[in-house]
Amino acid sequence: MQLMPYIDSMGSQLVYGFESGFKEERLVDYDVAIIGVKDGRNSIGNEGCEDGADVVRGYLAGLRKIPKNINIIDLGNIQGQTLNDRYFAVREVINILASYEVCCVIIGGGQDYVLPSVKGLSNGHDDLFISIIDSKLDLSDEKEDFCSQTFLSQIEKDCKDTIMELNLMGIQNYLVGESQENKITELDWECTRLKQLRDENICSSEPLLRDADLVSFDVGAIQKENMPYFTNINVNGFTGVEACQIAWYAGVGERLKVFCLQEYNPNIDNSGKGGMLCAEIIWHLFDGMSQCIKDIPSESASAYKISVVHLQDFDVDIRFYLNRVNNRWWIEVPWKSDVKMLACDKKDYLMAQSGELPDKWWKYFRKD
Repeated sequence: MQLMPYIDSMGSQLVYGFESGFKEERLVDYDVAIIGVKDGRNSIGNEGCEDGADVVRGYLAGLRKIPKNINIIDLGNIQGQTLNDRYFAVREVINILASYEVCCVIIGGGQDYVLPSVKGLSNGHDDLFISIIDSKLDLSDEKEDFCSQTFLSQIEKDCKDTIMELNLMGIQNYLVGESQENKITELDWECTRLKQLRDENICSSEPLLRDADLVSFDVGAIQKENMPYFTNINVNGFTGVEACQIAWYAGVGERLKVFCLQEYNPNIDNSGKGGMLCAEIIWHLFDGMSQCIKDIPSESASAYKISVVHLQDFDVDIRFYLNRVNNRWWIEVPWKSDVKMLACDKKDYLMAQSGELPDKWWKYFRKD
């Protein structure tokens, strides 16, 4: 759908494949690669999400091109006859793209494709940060078959040793079972409820996304008025504006290697507004990427205000960094006989000032 002169549109900015066939070494010319997943076989009840990728592409091409220099290539749809063929293909493509520092944007399909995406990043890593935006927890009894509604269970089974932190964002408490909640606590994964991220709190999602290597966005986390969904589970959820803001925050995160927008089913989107919103989410992701600034603080960096808070009850000093330019906070946490710098919120600093151990610091102290 064209909304403006073609020369001003994203359609003119995108490169569609390689004219002379795929050549891996040419990936160095690009910042982002789009991959479509035309497969909904393991998205139980929502098999129509297999048609989402091409619909979203149509809307995306009609939006304004990103003004800052960002090179984007659309590599087409993942191929393979069987599910395992396609899972393997996603895994291998992500592994190759990551080796060239090209961010992979996956559009379409179900959240079952998060598993091969994580595996594609896991090679030689034990410090992956993952953020999942969803209204529910896709955890189940081990006896249940793998699908988009059980993928977290399989990630825990296959990839737990490669994941340093997993954040679940936008969870609605009344959609979560007690056994699921207990499992998340046992795994030491973070669960941030919808009410903590809505309205004026939307900026609290930024620290949860800043360190992310992979972000998966289930469109069912967006409220029904903005996103048709295959069940009524999204009566509540993020607004369209909030969904775009979340994507922008993900884009400015300098570690991002994979962004997945999943579960959109155009077959139930009679008005097309869901497809347009998906395109706008991707657009805001790209806009964020175009403005990404390397921002890992150090003691020698004059742009940072360093605050050391002594907690007398615990006899520990906790060091915080504040970037005076963009107001982003960082915290030093203990890790493997050293320290690691992680994104945090101002509330972590205020918690320490009041004499309480910030949750993030305590979490890593227990892991160390």
